[in-house]
Amino acid sequence: MKSLPDRRTVSNLVLGTGFALTGAGTVMLGVILPVLSKQLGLRDDTAGFLFFLQFLGSSLGAAITGHNHLRWLRAGYGLLAVSACVLVFAGLRLVFPVFFCFGLGLGTTMTATSLLCADRYSEELAAKLQRLNFAWAIGAATAPMLFLPYLHMTTLRPLFFTFQGVFLALLFWVYLRESQETPVLRAAMDQRSPQSARPRGSLPALVALAFCAVGVEATLSGWLTTYSHRADPAHTAGTVLAIALFWFGMMFSRFVFSTRLLSIVGTRRVMRLTLCCLAASVVLLIFAHTPASIRVGSALAGLSLGPLYPLLLSFMLEFTSRGWIFAVGGIGAAIFPWFTGLLSAHYGSLRYGLAVPCAAALLMVALAPIGLRKAASSTPPMASEP
Repeated sequence: MKSLPDRRTVSNLVLGTGFALTGAGTVMLGVILPVLSKQLGLRDDTAGFLFFLQFLGSSLGAAITGHNHLRWLRAGYGLLAVSACVLVFAGLRLVFPVFFCFGLGLGTTMTATSLLCADRYSEELAAKLQRLNFAWAIGAATAPMLFLPYLHMTTLRPLFFTFQGVFLALLFWVYLRESQETPVLRAAMDQRSPQSARPRGSLPALVALAFCAVGVEATLSGWLTTYSHRADPAHTAGTVLAIALFWFGMMFSRFVFSTRLLSIVGTRRVMRLTLCCLAASVVLLIFAHTPASIRVGSALAGLSLGPLYPLLLSFMLEFTSRGWIFAVGGIGAAIFPWFTGLLSAHYGSLRYGLAVPCAAALLMVALAPIGLRKAASSTPPMASEP
């Protein structure tokens, strides 16, 4: 009888590790972008289109993930392994469809893992999803520093080979060790009283907020390395430090607000505070002229963004549990970095491109009272990344 809990514990550890690696894979393009742009001769508008393709694929992967979550998890890891292998040999033309497929694998894997966790747990679901989000943030936060040695090499092929190897290992684990258990579906939504089952707030406003939140996150995580590099091109470690501070800030705030502090402070107050801080941090980045000020703005932006999307997603789950809500953020993540690159190329400065996430942050401040005007006073469960 002891083998089942032990197997479940090992399974959770491996799937959590895989989820952390999807966090590293999500931020990979932004970290390697200065090197990749130099190798392939990419302008900012073309590089922005790479972000668009990756996050469009991620959004589509979230939308198409079906009920057999284990099967889709296998498909996601398989697609990630193949895409990483092709990236080793991809040239200028091939790199665009490959990054779309890589994003498709990320979206499928992240959504399938989140839903598989929801299948397996009911009473412990909130805690499990919080840990899953924290694992994703750890992967995203540590990736820039782990990628640093690869950025000093003459080619990025060793990095892509590393991703291929770990995703293949995870694929083999899922095939050989994981099994589709009888789902323990969440009954909370079905068991709520008619009064408590009524959705609160405005779903269109919440969708717009989620669209902007993930779009801003993807834009900053994608372009901060390049922005910092142009401010201090002689120091690669300092360049990577800016994006590392961004992700560590996000990881720290996500950990803090996964505790009882969220219920003590109140969800609406947390949302208002973090949104105002986010707008201020993007304005600081736009007017930053030194590497130190860029790092301060990066850290503040990460701290502000950490709790936003998980809270918004949990609010939207009060209206519907359909898969399309996982894809909303991915669409924003596809569009915003692309527009940022277009503006940067048009005006000849990435500083102008950052007007895109700045406008989105200000829009979120305006939409928050509408989307959360009747938000629940109790703490909603944290949910996974898109």
